[in-house]
Amino acid sequence: MRTLPIKIWHEFQSVVETLSDETPVRKVLEVILFWVRSNQKHLAGEPFSAYGFDSFAKLDEREIPAEYSSFKTGVLINFKSIVLKRQARDVESIARFLRDTIEELATVEVDKQCPRCESEGMRAFIGKHNGLLAYQCNVCGCSHYSDGARIENGGLEFASEKQLRELGPI
Repeated sequence: MRTLPIKIWHEFQSVVETLSDETPVRKVLEVILFWVRSNQKHLAGEPFSAYGFDSFAKLDEREIPAEYSSFKTGVLINFKSIVLKRQARDVESIARFLRDTIEELATVEVDKQCPRCESEGMRAFIGKHNGLLAYQCNVCGCSHYSDGARIENGGLEFASEKQLRELGPI
């Protein structure tokens, strides 16, 4: 199993530890993305590549609707706690946790019910190849376009605040 260089992980933990409970969510996203960009060579292989870290490095956080995300103070407290408890050798759980956090920070939750598991709350994305509004279930991961059509594997990307305003979720 792969590990992160201890120094790299400790640097991230140190930065995260400085975040206060009042830190704006956009700043949290900026901190994570800065770390991802600064450490791309360490995040190039598995499991980070499987979780899409190469695409995270290309995100323009100024366009992401972070202020509309469901990431709030209580989530920040939990985020800090989890990051500070992880060891560099926990690479799989670090990759999964950071992916989930980035998704939570970069997406807007909408009041829709999942057609598969019937859970409430889905996240708004945009179709990578067609620009259509799309939704993904927070629980089972089922995704579909706003017209109900299925989404091809890897066909979603984060929607910008401008796109979400034009398409209606915000």
